[in-house]
Parts: sequence; structure tokens; C-alpha cells
Amino acid sequence: MSDARLGRRLSAAAGVLLVLAATAHTIGHVPLLFGIERSGSVAAMAEDHEILGLGMAPSMLDIHLALVLTLSVTFVALGAITLSVALADADAELRRIVWIDAIAVGVLVVVYAYYRIPPPLVSTVLVEALLVAALLQSRGSTRKV
Repeated sequence: MSDARLGRRLSAAAGVLLVLAATAHTIGHVPLLFGIERSGSVAAMAEDHEILGLGMAPSMLDIHLALVLTLSVTFVALGAITLSVALADADAELRRIVWIDAIAVGVLVVVYAYYRIPPPLVSTVLVEALLVAALLQSRGSTRKV
């Protein structure tokens, strides 16, 4: 198998893993969306409101859920773009997309490590490893040409 094909496969796997991580992350928050698990710290988040001005005072839980949705949409977008470019057999574009993904996911790895948020940290570390491996494979394939 050529380095370019392996790089595309690793990129495609990273794209799929990003979409799966977004799905799992969102499904994990579904009970919060419907008010099913509102006890303990979640209940405290729902009661604590942040005054933002212009008549807006969302609860900390509302802010948390909005950030979860934003992260999920970002992961799905990055994953879908990476997967579609990997399957399109466009190596130059794929390399650019994988660089962008690697930087974005790398920032998330640092944030999750700093704030000690284990499940997203594990998924982003796995995605980052695939993206770095894909970059190394694509770098190797461009040198041989």
C-alpha cells in the first residue's frame, strides 16, 4: 500500500472518528436537554444565571448546552469535510484539511487536558494521533515523488 493511500485511509478514519465523537458527545447530553437528570451540580447550573445585558440572563446549564451543540457541529463539520476530501482522492487538498483539523483538535486536546474532562480528551487524543499519522504519511509520499 502506498504512503498516499495509507494517509487517505488514516484521514478517513479520523473523519469518521470525529463524527462518532460528536454523536457520542451529543447523545451524552440528551438527558440534560430534556431535564431528565437535573440533580446535584446540574441543578445548580440550571439555577445559576449569568446577566449578559440586553435582557439576557441564560443559566450556566443553557450556556453549557449551547457549547456542547457548537462542539458537536464543529466535530461533524470537520469530520465530514475530512472524510469527503479523503474519499475524493485529492491529496493536496486533503493535506491542507488535515493540517487544519490537527490544529483545531490539538487545541481541544490542550483544553480538555487543562480542565480535566476525560471522555472528550480520550476521543480527541485518538483523533489527533490519526491526523498526525496521516500527515506523516502524506509528507512521506510527497518526498518520494
